[in-house]
Amino acid sequence: MKAYLVLTAVGPDRPGIVDEISKFLFDRGCNLEDSRMAILGGEFALIVLVSGATDQIGKVRSEFPGVVSKIGLTGAAKDTPGQQARKDKGFVPFQVRAVGLDHPGIVHQIAHALHQIGANIESLETQAASAPFTGAAMFTLAMRVAVPPQLSLAELRTKLQAVCDEVNVDVTIQPA
Repeated sequence: MKAYLVLTAVGPDRPGIVDEISKFLFDRGCNLEDSRMAILGGEFALIVLVSGATDQIGKVRSEFPGVVSKIGLTGAAKDTPGQQARKDKGFVPFQVRAVGLDHPGIVHQIAHALHQIGANIESLETQAASAPFTGAAMFTLAMRVAVPPQLSLAELRTKLQAVCDEVNVDVTIQPA
């Protein structure tokens, strides 16, 4: 029987972390199905969905905290039913991108508006950086959103545009 596990780890960045973790999973016969890895500040952060036979997943679950500790990270393993168990079947996927001058509250305001219409944020990436030439602090948000099937694209655009106007960012919405 196929089982699933979500692994998380965070700690000081250095070369070789992905190699060591992926080898650990490969050596135990598991498949890395979905992953997000990034360096945030000076910290390496990882979240992955792993699949394998029940006994293989059991080994990974029990050994992972010790393995990541030896690598210099703090980690955790959590069982999950996998992607087939998602409850939002029928939801329509969209890509949302917002760009503007950086200030507190942008993510919260957009997330709150999406929550109010029953949408689920499936992935979210943000970045603050200096604009070329001016050096102004710019903010970029990119997300994948699952929208209830009864919500029209026009209604989604209207609601998101209103909140983005409030926080002074430009927004684009496209089917995913």
